[in-house]
Amino acid sequence: MRRIWIFSFILILLGLAFMFILVNPVIISYSQAKIQSLSVKAVNRSIYSLVTTETYRSLVDIRYDSSGKITSLTTDMFEMNKLGAEIAAKSQKEIDTLAAAGIGIPIGTFSGLPILTGKGPAVTIRIVPVGSIACTFASDFESAGFNQTRHRIILKVHSKVNLIMPLVTRTVQSDADILLCESIIVGEVPSFLWNS
Repeated sequence: MRRIWIFSFILILLGLAFMFILVNPVIISYSQAKIQSLSVKAVNRSIYSLVTTETYRSLVDIRYDSSGKITSLTTDMFEMNKLGAEIAAKSQKEIDTLAAAGIGIPIGTFSGLPILTGKGPAVTIRIVPVGSIACTFASDFESAGFNQTRHRIILKVHSKVNLIMPLVTRTVQSDADILLCESIIVGEVPSFLWNS
C-alpha cells in the first residue's frame, strides 16, 4: 500500500514537471495575449470615461488674425499632463478590477496541441498588476485636402502587468497608440507650435 502512495506521488511530480517544463511556453504565450487584451480594454474604458467632445478645445488654442489666417497653435501642457495622469490612474484602477478575476485558460491549452487549444473548462491563473502605466502625448499634422490640415493628438500608453503562476513569474508589457482627438484646420497652418 505504501509503495502505491510513493509511486502515485512520483507520477504526480513527474506530471507537474512535464507541464511546467514543456507546456509552459504555450500557457505563457496564451496568458500574455490575454493580458495585453485586458490592458488595452482598461485603457479604452478610462479614455471613454474621461475624454469628451470638448477635450481638443481644452488642450489646443488656435488663434486667428483679422483676415481669418491662423497665427498660432498653442497646446496647454499643464492640461495635457493632467489628463495623462488622470487616464493613467483610472487605467490602473480598471486593470486592478479586471485582474481580480484572473485569467481563464481552457484546460486543452495545457496540452500544447493546437487542436485542443481553447477547449475544455477554464483554469484560472492569478495576475498581479504592477503599478506602472505611463501616458505620453504625440501631436502630428497631415494634409487633409486643399488648404486643409488634420491635427491629431495621440495618446501613447505603456503598461506593465505581472503574470504569476506556480514556479513562473513574467512581466507583460503592452504599448498602445490611441487617437485622443483630431481637428480639421481650414487655412494655412503656421510653421510653429507653441507649448505653454
